[in-house]
Amino acid sequence: MAPTRFEFRGVGTHNGKITVSNPYGEVLEVTVTSKRILKDSRNLLLLDDGIADWITISNGSFTLRPGERRVVEFNVNVPSSYDYRDAVGALLVTATTPSRNIAHQGTSVTLRQANEVIVPVVVGLPGDIKERLAVESFTGPALLIGLMPGRFFYTIKNSGNVYENFTSKMRVTGFLDHTVSSGGGVYPGDSYSDELKWTPGILDAGIYRVALSVDYGRYSSQDPLLSERTVIVIPVWLIVIVALTVTAWFIRSRKPRIPRIRLKIER
Repeated sequence: MAPTRFEFRGVGTHNGKITVSNPYGEVLEVTVTSKRILKDSRNLLLLDDGIADWITISNGSFTLRPGERRVVEFNVNVPSSYDYRDAVGALLVTATTPSRNIAHQGTSVTLRQANEVIVPVVVGLPGDIKERLAVESFTGPALLIGLMPGRFFYTIKNSGNVYENFTSKMRVTGFLDHTVSSGGGVYPGDSYSDELKWTPGILDAGIYRVALSVDYGRYSSQDPLLSERTVIVIPVWLIVIVALTVTAWFIRSRKPRIPRIRLKIER
């Protein structure tokens, strides 16, 4: 597959073409369709709106013999006014082998092997750049035991019109201070979910403030996003002391008592 990515700038009509080849030893049935892309760190969605409606493919369905190549041409008609979140798309190239029927005990099954290749098609920025991220949620445990890992989750929403990279920092402050860092990227109109892990040490104890700070700003400096919560840390050594104390008290309370013998001598 060549090329593997297209980038166009400005409104109007843009042209492109890809070359699809068949390196396998059997005939392939190929279809090329247009899609809009939304993705985060976990998911990739291919939608049929936005830029998918702007792309016109001239010869999007054909058959390739082994070793054969075919050039596929397409046009992108960018409207005069558009939202950047609609302008991240792709050509989805799907290649399938001829169907094979397998019959077993009266049941017929049709099998087709398929391969898919995604070729991104991106249209440049539409005028004014809007950078706007927000922390949708920040959750985590309210109670932690020392030396046991705690999992904190946060979700970032991009309500601007450009793709944003960001770095996140979770600062845990109390008897001792700790810092956990992460980062990622989020497309316009999409949300990004991430997980941060923190394990209290042997000396951590008491009430801790967990503050999340997210820095971003691809084109201009932006104020960091802030969110915080509280977690109570119970140290392991305190649990051990309490367990030993309760055990000692229980054993002592169950210890048999020796009865007292009183003698009275009368003359």
